Amino acid sequence: MQEEGETIDNFVTRLREKAASCEYGSLRDELIRDKIVLGITSESTRRRLLREHDLNLQAAIVICRTAELTDKHMRAMEQDKQTDSINAASKQQPSLKNHQLQHKNHLRNSPGSTLTSCKYCGNVHIREKGQCPAYGKSCRACGRLNHFAGVCLSSKREARNLHTLEHRSDLEDAHLLSTDVVYTKECIGAVQSKGQKWFVNLILHNICQPCQLDSGATCNVMGLKDKMKLAPRAPLQPSGTKLKLYSGELMESLGRFQTECCIRGHMHKLEFEIVGADQKPLLSGSTCEHLGLMQFTIPVELHNVDNLSAKSLTRPLTKQQILKVYSDVFDGPIISVPGEVHFELDPTIPPVQCAPRNVPVAIKPQVKAQLDKYEAEGHLISVSEPTDWISNMVVIRKPEKIRICIDPKFLNMALRRSHYLMPTLDDVLHKLPKARIFTLVDAREAFLQCKLDQKSSYMTTFWTPWGRKRWLKLTFGVSVAPEVYQRKQHELLCGLDGIEPIADDILIVGCGDTDEEAAHDHDEKLLALLDRCREVRLRLSVKKLQFKVQEVHFHGHILSSQGLKAYPDKIGAIVDMPQPSDAKTLQRFIGFVTYLAKFMPHLSEVCEPLRRLLDKDAVWHWLPKHDQTVEKIKQLVTAAPVLKYYDVTKPVTIQSDSSKNGLGCCLLQEEQPVAYVSRALSSAEQNYAQIEKECLSIVFACQRFHHYLYGRIQSQLKQITNH
Repeated sequence: MQEEGETIDNFVTRLREKAASCEYGSLRDELIRDKIVLGITSESTRRRLLREHDLNLQAAIVICRTAELTDKHMRAMEQDKQTDSINAASKQQPSLKNHQLQHKNHLRNSPGSTLTSCKYCGNVHIREKGQCPAYGKSCRACGRLNHFAGVCLSSKREARNLHTLEHRSDLEDAHLLSTDVVYTKECIGAVQSKGQKWFVNLILHNICQPCQLDSGATCNVMGLKDKMKLAPRAPLQPSGTKLKLYSGELMESLGRFQTECCIRGHMHKLEFEIVGADQKPLLSGSTCEHLGLMQFTIPVELHNVDNLSAKSLTRPLTKQQILKVYSDVFDGPIISVPGEVHFELDPTIPPVQCAPRNVPVAIKPQVKAQLDKYEAEGHLISVSEPTDWISNMVVIRKPEKIRICIDPKFLNMALRRSHYLMPTLDDVLHKLPKARIFTLVDAREAFLQCKLDQKSSYMTTFWTPWGRKRWLKLTFGVSVAPEVYQRKQHELLCGLDGIEPIADDILIVGCGDTDEEAAHDHDEKLLALLDRCREVRLRLSVKKLQFKVQEVHFHGHILSSQGLKAYPDKIGAIVDMPQPSDAKTLQRFIGFVTYLAKFMPHLSEVCEPLRRLLDKDAVWHWLPKHDQTVEKIKQLVTAAPVLKYYDVTKPVTIQSDSSKNGLGCCLLQEEQPVAYVSRALSSAEQNYAQIEKECLSIVFACQRFHHYLYGRIQSQLKQITNH
């Protein structure tokens, strides 16, 4: 049970210490969760936990922490006689301006008063020219003399109410950003306000912070003073954003600050632009709607200056257009995507602290600069406390930079693998029968966009000449990292049609019967992807962007509107390979060729003389017939055909054949090859009768093409053999 006055963190720590001595295995977190629900002292918090569906340990801790902080701040506010409630919007009292207006109305309506409301300045004073403060002044709205802009009747005056949604008539320009080279946002600040302001008290960094709700703002803003009060040591992320005020004045952002808040038991990440002015925290309209603080009860027309809409497009997208409108996706600083990565350890394997290695003197300055850069960007942090695991640093030199990794040899032995089915090229090809246009984008520093939880972060501690450091993000070298990232990327991009992510590459395919249809289909899919990337804070690389091309290099092959092609670099590598000189080089040659086997019919039969040299009891003896075989294989490689994309709606034909030494099969649609397969016959199979070999080739074809053939109706299948 939770003790009186004990914090939830101490309670959870005590439960975990007791659970460590028990063999709960995979049930540990669930049992700790149950103990929290049953043992917590707050009855209202227990009811809140019991109302949650699919409650896990992390969510339970967050809810309890929130309730604990809420109680703490409620007690503090009661002592200070504050009436604002946490997480509930509260109105401010009428401003001094409203009191002045009431006073003016009182004077105006008082009997015997000689004061009147002046139509030139809007104030109440004696009706004499010399008494009017507007006399001799120029109007800021129309430029004329003797009146103020507040009472200007000129038709040229434009309404500039800062805290209302502004209707934009220039629909075409509404989807484009400012012509400024720097990425800009029209952020509307609280300079003057008519009526009443709305605030909400949010718990930010364990501090109750009033934040103003502004439906007209397009980004969250906070003054540097409040940021230093909340998190003085938290670094600012670089930001090229300029904030445009209602007056047209541009204010430079000092950087971005990311924090978390809890509303109704759910954690939300907020990103603020930090300004030097004494600006109280301001929440944008989109943030207010996302947090459930505002709700539109009637249809509202919104024009987002940061977005392109597929419905509003009248022309095909251009590369310059998307790079400008989505500059935060392509050029913005790397920020963690939602969710944290957790590593599971095998409890039977003890931690290992490796002995430190020396860093070569020549690259020390580069290594130090890269470490400092990573630390400034929030990817790693220095460690001073004891840690169970310590690995060594690995430096990889690249043409333009160096990459810092770790050598987690012993950590990898202890990590429990979270198995995830990795997609392959074959999983994509059957979706491309009408593909005409391709775009390929690459996640920038993909692993560094996945945040580690604290426990997993300490596992990645490593030696440097400047002290120990630990990764805050997923890093290279960790054996489970590829599967963890692939699962994370699938979760982030799920539900997007025509988007094919494999590793850190994301393929966008435009399909259609005509180029115009394909272009429109492509643009819709690309905008959906970029909007999702902006939503989940997934950053993409500008350098590796291949935009609207007819052919694209994707995982060792060329995807084109005609079909699948062999990658020229791989063809060239095989053609330029020297003649094998021993069994090892022959195995390497056959391995290279086998990678392109789907493009070459009867490859196994052609390779048969070479394979005999690799038999267990064979003596290496290179003959002229082997030279001829190698040359024939190279000719087959250079003449590799273009393979048609498999179409599930069209009939399938299988051609199979057998020879003395091998089997060969081809899958065709509309008399065009989709794939070739072949294999050599074993010594026992070579003794089969020819009719048996032909039957064997049919069985082999059905086995190798099972994922294409199974489930098709019989009328759509045709088997052709020459025997």
